[in-house]
Amino acid sequence: MTNPAWAEGNATQSALTSMFNEGNIQTNTYNDPTYSFSILPPHGWIPVSQSNQSDSALVEFANENQNGEATFAIYFYQGKPIDDAVLATPDNQILDLAIAKLFDTSKYVVYQKNIQRFSDGFVIQAVVAQNQTTTQNSPVTEEFSFWLKDGRQYFLVMVSSQKGFYQNAADFERSVYTFYVGPQPTANTQIPEWVKNDAKMWSEGAINDQTFASGIQYMIKNGIIVVPSTVSSASQSQQIPSWIKNSAGWWASGQISDNDFVKGIQYLINNGIISVG
Repeated sequence: MTNPAWAEGNATQSALTSMFNEGNIQTNTYNDPTYSFSILPPHGWIPVSQSNQSDSALVEFANENQNGEATFAIYFYQGKPIDDAVLATPDNQILDLAIAKLFDTSKYVVYQKNIQRFSDGFVIQAVVAQNQTTTQNSPVTEEFSFWLKDGRQYFLVMVSSQKGFYQNAADFERSVYTFYVGPQPTANTQIPEWVKNDAKMWSEGAINDQTFASGIQYMIKNGIIVVPSTVSSASQSQQIPSWIKNSAGWWASGQISDNDFVKGIQYLINNGIISVG
């Protein structure tokens, strides 16, 4: 349905080349230091207020042109580092597994899919639409997912009306081309061992959320977790995502770094899932 500008610009890159262009750092206008990424949003697309964002998006932009209604959101997931067995898997198998994970194929028709490998991971692009209807009112989704070898996963998702899809896709793909992810910051404060023990027990269901929250409060008070001043002390009103507990277990067993785990906790705080007060 579209000829992706991002893929065109990177199709000839070798396996020894990074998927990210450091030159974009100077021109990107949106920066997220917590999740180490930056991007130049599409021209004329404005950030959506956090209270109106869909799901658990880190940021969401909306097209101001009402005749071509669209939104563009960025999501993050901390997974396990990509091992050699995955890297040795043929492209078509990785692509099929990723598409099955990203979309319910019983509800969506996949019109386009592509995978490209780089020195620091691989990028998957897909264009899908709901298969219940083919009317102009049925939205079309284009997604680029960046799977980094260190386990970080970034999902850039554009949902557009069919009427404005081609222009929105062109704007979206140009923006995706500017997406940059920097190295994971090094945690400069040591987290006490008892917090790690609590994380292990929490991930196994041996202690409840409230007990584990005391460890989070400790990290906040001691500056291990930095809470933005704009975050309100919201009450715990949403279910904690399962990936947070998975990350806690991996962190406790040494599979991910302190910084990766702290990012998960910051996500809970920034999205009002747990209280900081």
